[in-house]
Amino acid sequence: MIPIQMAMSELAGAAAAVKTLFRELSAKNAARTLALVMVDKALGRPWNELPPPADTQETLSRRQIGPAVLLERRLREAISPERARELVREIVIIGAVDFLSRNVPVLKKKDIVSMDEREREGFMKSIKEKFFNADADMVVEGDEALNMRVTRCRFVELLEAIGERGMAPVFCEGDRIFFDERQPEVSLERPETISRGDEICDFRFKWLG
Repeated sequence: MIPIQMAMSELAGAAAAVKTLFRELSAKNAARTLALVMVDKALGRPWNELPPPADTQETLSRRQIGPAVLLERRLREAISPERARELVREIVIIGAVDFLSRNVPVLKKKDIVSMDEREREGFMKSIKEKFFNADADMVVEGDEALNMRVTRCRFVELLEAIGERGMAPVFCEGDRIFFDERQPEVSLERPETISRGDEICDFRFKWLG
């Protein structure tokens, strides 16, 4: 079963794709590109040469990033690879921010600080479980910081398996923008990311003010 939050974010991403393509391409090329992406998806691309998904987490990860891969591949046929990447990044960010907004509540220091240790652990676990692409540990450091250490990212693994490893950073951009724009009490630092070749994704959240 596909989580309703994911399905709603897919609609946001699809709407962004239509708007962006008709803005950037001729109506004929935009319609053609979207039609080809739909055909590719119906044929099981871009995963058709991989073994079946190992688990539900991989199934959902494939579903979330697959359309962006197909779109960039088709855009490369119509415009430069660099411009194709810029447009896909724009679309992915819209979908990612929508997804995060539906799955991560606005974090308020007074609420987190008022929780006891068990309540905090449960709260963090409930958020972490929404991110099916990542294996991660979340740690609350006193009353001043929250940290998440991602040790596995299925997005990166899948992209590497289909020869699209260079797209991996695109799927990280939405995190930064979400916390800049939608989380007024929290700042995000991410000195290491798996998408750029590091061993972990090191998310460091600090309270502002």
